[in-house]
Amino acid sequence: MTLNELIQSIHALETRLQLFEEKYELRSEDFYRLVQEGKLEQSADFIEWLGLYEIKLKREQKYAELKAELLSEAAKVAAPDSKLELPLAKVIP
Repeated sequence: MTLNELIQSIHALETRLQLFEEKYELRSEDFYRLVQEGKLEQSADFIEWLGLYEIKLKREQKYAELKAELLSEAAKVAAPDSKLELPLAKVIP
């Protein structure tokens, strides 16, 4: 998955998560913590919400890894004290 695809996927997941957050009046981070602590009963909604949130966490981790790689590569090809150009992928030969 490219950096752009990851960003699009994360935004799409956030849109879907927002529907659950509004319905249950609880942020996904807090919902996830309650699930991890075993404080919520299982329901179809909660299973879907949990799955979407875990996918989002994995995508955010992958985004962080790819971003770090691109920043590292950009630093190697950039002149000292130069500014980075965006998007990073276009800077790297």
